[in-house]
Amino acid sequence: MKYTLCSLALLTGAFALMPHAALAADAQINVDCNFSHMKPDDAILMPNMPGMAMSHDFVGNRSSDAFSTAESLLLHSGTTCDNAADSTAYWVPTMMLPDGTIVNPTYIKNYYQANNVLEYPITPYPHGLQLLAGDHKGTGPNPHVSFLCANGNGYTNTANQICGLRAAGDAVQFNIGVMFPDCWDGKNLKAKGTNNAVYSNNNGQCPADHPVKLAKVNMNIAYVLPQIKSLDVSKIQLSLDPKIIDGNLTPLWGSIYTAHGDFMNAWTEDATKFMADRCMNYKMDCGTNIPYSYSDAEADTYVSNQTDSDKNFGTVPTLLVQDNWNSPGRDQNKQILALMKFKIPALPANIDDYPGVSFKYKIRVFDGNTTDNTAVSIFFYPTDPGSWDENTVTWNNKPAFKYTADGSIYMDNVQQFRYVDVDKAVRAALAAGKTEVAYYIGGERNGRTITVNSRESGKTPTLMLIGYQKVVEP
Repeated sequence: MKYTLCSLALLTGAFALMPHAALAADAQINVDCNFSHMKPDDAILMPNMPGMAMSHDFVGNRSSDAFSTAESLLLHSGTTCDNAADSTAYWVPTMMLPDGTIVNPTYIKNYYQANNVLEYPITPYPHGLQLLAGDHKGTGPNPHVSFLCANGNGYTNTANQICGLRAAGDAVQFNIGVMFPDCWDGKNLKAKGTNNAVYSNNNGQCPADHPVKLAKVNMNIAYVLPQIKSLDVSKIQLSLDPKIIDGNLTPLWGSIYTAHGDFMNAWTEDATKFMADRCMNYKMDCGTNIPYSYSDAEADTYVSNQTDSDKNFGTVPTLLVQDNWNSPGRDQNKQILALMKFKIPALPANIDDYPGVSFKYKIRVFDGNTTDNTAVSIFFYPTDPGSWDENTVTWNNKPAFKYTADGSIYMDNVQQFRYVDVDKAVRAALAAGKTEVAYYIGGERNGRTITVNSRESGKTPTLMLIGYQKVVEP
């Protein structure tokens, strides 16, 4: 039996790894993960029984084995996924090609998706939730498992196809899509013997006996195979649980219809809350912008000169920003500055578990130019977080600052979430022993009015710590 790790080659394009269900979702995030390791372990169906399960290919958490629990995954949270907030363990059966070669996934792309979230919003993933999808005893097509030859034929539930070289001409690429259930019973975290999760209907509604709607994990497993020119999908085999034959534990293999996936949640708590409540329930595609941790603005307001110089705006739902540096001068023109203050989210205590991960601090705000459709920039000027109170600060007693920005946001008149990189400044504050940062937001210097949603609006300004590493998608 020959063994090779799927080699790296050029990807045919993002669409090659996006099944029809991914295109239909009205809210989603995505996580890419490289292959981690192969073991005959299964912490869900055969917990604490190392070597007794079918051979599995693991991605995500590097520590995954037969003894894994939600607590152990977070304790040893190093991950092969691009988002460091995701220490989830994902695993699938090992694949054998028709010629007997065992291959591992080159990478896996996970879409977390939901439909009709305005009517049926999702709930954050509970810590330690286990999910199963597919059928390791399957003998025919499964509506939740699909196959793709990445040479233009699209996803199908049947195995009667031959994969040729993909468009780049460098490799055969074969993908398996596994859709996990998205309706939890609200009680059982463990999947073994509980039927703890089922699928929502086409409207995104969950049944009464499984009322908790979750983001649906659409796992897409990509095998990039430069060593072959074609692949008969019907002759692919996947690992099955071994049996004792003549006193020996003997590996067994089944058809491609035994494809399935396992999921043990180990996202950080902040990440799952943000995914549901700050992203997908807004009917958004947040891509990879899911934080490891975050803090909402603990105070925000704005101050205005001239006739409003003694007024406080600490409870308004919309912050205003206006700045005009034209003649006769900034101080003589109307000027409105927003203020916001954050506690700094701590870096991971086990930072050594994240080799290759770049952690960055970003502020997310919901804003836009309300004067016209001109694209403009607003600027974030640092100030002392301890020198003002949102309920008493006015233009007349505002804290001092300099017009030297830590970051800026380029925007047009579309009201939407935008991000500003403040990593350098926040790290400097941490190095100085500070636990908070505060900013003025200054306008685009030509008198246009910018609106920024405040923490009273429901779309709260947020200081995010995002950890990201590159995942190779050849």
